[in-house]
Amino acid sequence: MTRYGHKTSKRMLFAYCMLGGGIFLFTPPSVTGKLQLAYARVFRGPLETGHDITLAGRIPLAANTVDSADYTRLMTIQRRLRNHVANLQAQLDEAHRQIDTLAGLRSVPELNRMKLQPAGIINDPGETQTILLVNRGQKDGLAAGQFVIGDYSVIGVVSDVSAQTARVKLITDPTSKLPVRIARIEAKGVMRGRGPGEAVIPEIYAKNPPKVGDQVYGHKTPGFPGVPIVTAEVVESKRSPDNARVWEITVRPVCDIANLPEIHVVIPGK
Repeated sequence: MTRYGHKTSKRMLFAYCMLGGGIFLFTPPSVTGKLQLAYARVFRGPLETGHDITLAGRIPLAANTVDSADYTRLMTIQRRLRNHVANLQAQLDEAHRQIDTLAGLRSVPELNRMKLQPAGIINDPGETQTILLVNRGQKDGLAAGQFVIGDYSVIGVVSDVSAQTARVKLITDPTSKLPVRIARIEAKGVMRGRGPGEAVIPEIYAKNPPKVGDQVYGHKTPGFPGVPIVTAEVVESKRSPDNARVWEITVRPVCDIANLPEIHVVIPGK
């Protein structure tokens, strides 16, 4: 006698699965919570065993399971490899950061003819500083009088250079003088430092009054790029009591020098 088994079609199996899923979907949370607790009680043993195996796999190999000398040697190799990978990652991140910075600077066509020498800041560029000490010098092509860029703006000029270091006089230094131009009112003058975080354009002739927020650009001087590069912004303006067309303008750098990680020195090409 031949026995025929009952075969379930794929459509029926799909319908059963959908029906079962719908039942669980619309089952009240109180019932499903009891089912979860029941499942945990029934399979407590296998679950605890799997948990112990997982923890055992995460615990480092104990020193007493292998020879002490081999264990020490392996741990030393592991530590060195970890430190080496960390150094490589830091170097890669620094390379990407410099590439991004230089790509932005190279967007200024005039700077393509000049060398931009990155330099790290050695001293603390706090809010009270008007001089920066950097870790580049004569061996890197730096010379007194070269302009310095930070955050895509002119922040100062190289004042003193040694073989491996240099001093940068910021535009806020009391001895700093920089020819500038205010583009909006087509006025030119000489910006002088007035201490930490501030500079002044003492006498500037302008038909239109300067306004707070007007951008101040470095003007063409020997060694300066032949295109306008912002350096400061107007924060206050006073009319001269002797001449209505003469203004005394107070400005501040557009660069956050106190939190500047590094600068770029503009080295003119031949």
